[in-house]
Amino acid sequence: MLDLMNSLDPRAALGLHLGIVAVTVAGILLVAGLLREPSRDGFGTYESGAPVGAPPRGRVATQYFLVAVFFMIFDVEVAVLFAWAVSALDLGRGALVAATIFILVLLAALAWLWMEGALETGPRKERA
Repeated sequence: MLDLMNSLDPRAALGLHLGIVAVTVAGILLVAGLLREPSRDGFGTYESGAPVGAPPRGRVATQYFLVAVFFMIFDVEVAVLFAWAVSALDLGRGALVAATIFILVLLAALAWLWMEGALETGPRKERA
């Protein structure tokens, strides 16, 4: 299979990839349409079962937004590490040391956020 992909013209490989993506998206939409729960206004439930309707009134805790921001930050860092992993053999030991330091800094930041309670979404606990 790998030899077939290497021997394909780049335009044919791109066309094959786009075809697979189109079939996957169509399949997901088809399954979602079949599983949609009918309701009075034509829309079903979405986003983990939350009913369609007016947005909830009242305050929303900022911890939810902070957790989302922290997730995005760490997610982008993983993308950087993935790019490093692709070319790790060509970069040598210096890049391995740099990546190790990078991962340790990320782990230290995650530990600090965890100890500060920044990842908690429940009620605040009093610290001693």
